[in-house]
Amino acid sequence: MHRAVLLLSLCATVLVAGPPPKPIHDSSLGLSHTSVFEIPAPPLHQDEGSAPGEKPLPKRINRETPPIIPHGLSDCLPITRSSNLCMDCHAVPGPKRKGEATPIPGSHFVDLRRAPHAKGKQLAGSRYVCISCHVSRTDARLLVGSTYRP
Repeated sequence: MHRAVLLLSLCATVLVAGPPPKPIHDSSLGLSHTSVFEIPAPPLHQDEGSAPGEKPLPKRINRETPPIIPHGLSDCLPITRSSNLCMDCHAVPGPKRKGEATPIPGSHFVDLRRAPHAKGKQLAGSRYVCISCHVSRTDARLLVGSTYRP
């Protein structure tokens, strides 16, 4: 009896659901459109090579996203424990003045782990490596299109 009910329910499921879906070829998965068993090389891109202040600031998508670095970084890297050349220019009091570097915002002086309600006198350790959040401009093409508007 149980077998008959199970068989009938299985047949009803097949009839209602229709034929099983066709398999998806592995080259249709992901953004690279190659087999998942290949290791594609990323497309070449050129990093921004302009000097600080040479080009206008890129427009920010919204206030929550870190701003894009509008100048080249090759002279500023690597950022180490003893050297952060970003601080040489950006550790200035605000507000931003035309022709000057953008000051580091006050939020970067708050240690969200140890003292989330107190603004410190120095840059919070988690904010020290600027390129953890901020990226420089490149000529890399977008992998996917976006119609997002703030």
